[in-house]
Amino acid sequence: MPSLCIHVPNCMWTKALLDGRVKVDGFDATFEPAAFDPRGSSRLRGDVEDKFAATEQVIPDFLVRIARGSEKEFVALPIFVTRGMVHRKFVMRRESSTPKDLKGCTIGMGRVLGATSVYLRGLLADHFGVTRSAARWVTAEPLSSDGAIGGGEWAHTHRRGGIKASELIQRLSVGDLDAVIYPGGAGGHWFNWVVEGSASRTPDPYGDLEQMVASSSNLCFPVGDVESHLAWFQKEHIYPTYHFLGVRKSVAASHPGLTDALVDAFERAAVVAAAYMSDEERRLYEREKELLGLDPNECGLNAVHKKTIERCLDYLEADGLLPRRPTLGEIFPLSGS
Repeated sequence: MPSLCIHVPNCMWTKALLDGRVKVDGFDATFEPAAFDPRGSSRLRGDVEDKFAATEQVIPDFLVRIARGSEKEFVALPIFVTRGMVHRKFVMRRESSTPKDLKGCTIGMGRVLGATSVYLRGLLADHFGVTRSAARWVTAEPLSSDGAIGGGEWAHTHRRGGIKASELIQRLSVGDLDAVIYPGGAGGHWFNWVVEGSASRTPDPYGDLEQMVASSSNLCFPVGDVESHLAWFQKEHIYPTYHFLGVRKSVAASHPGLTDALVDAFERAAVVAAAYMSDEERRLYEREKELLGLDPNECGLNAVHKKTIERCLDYLEADGLLPRRPTLGEIFPLSGS
């Protein structure tokens, strides 16, 4: 039987899978690291090459496809390969007031279904009263990037295009935008929020957000302080998950026991992840667990992950993007949810 090729991000939580230290018990599986390119972006949104038995998927896109009945190929596993607080992906100018003053203002974002966009729209509405209809939303990426919506534009989009995702911060700085929900993988991933301006960042194709804000004279993270993160977590009891591992339904059906073995392998890889961290990363990792009172990087449908997915569904419903609300059992049918 040929080896099962599994596509994953190259990060500390997957290092032990990529270098072979952790195996998938009972199955011949190989892991291929993801690279950021246009093909990688479409793969994350469901357009996956045949060679991959499993791959990471963006959670909001998948939830919308489930709700619309258009997801035929993949099933979700409770393996959350990309996650982190979102507060330091929200940027404003220093002379602006607070997020509650953004009613009637223009907010830029990469795309509608970006996980960070979904969580931060929920935060702005629920904690600052800036509802979806109260702001002018400018979306940088083309409509095809939000294809899971079904071909139409989001009802609250003020303008799409005319700006590149890589230009959002610059356009904010010169006053063309009033706030930005930063796209891509920087500002908030994993545990770097526990120290403001932390050097523990993930590479990002649009530039280093922390560095861009730190070097600017007029930009800031209005809710990026540690206290804001903790107050939000204590109220919401969620830890944003961006991507999960999806496995082909046909592969799961033809390989009994594979899905449980994958969850087990990722759990074991997370246990040894500290061995791949620098001293500073280990310090921040331990600090995050201390502040939250739990380890948010565990696999499985624990209470935090369940509530996080339910809140993501809440936000998508408030966005008007779900024709119906899927249950956790529909989303994770192989996980005993």
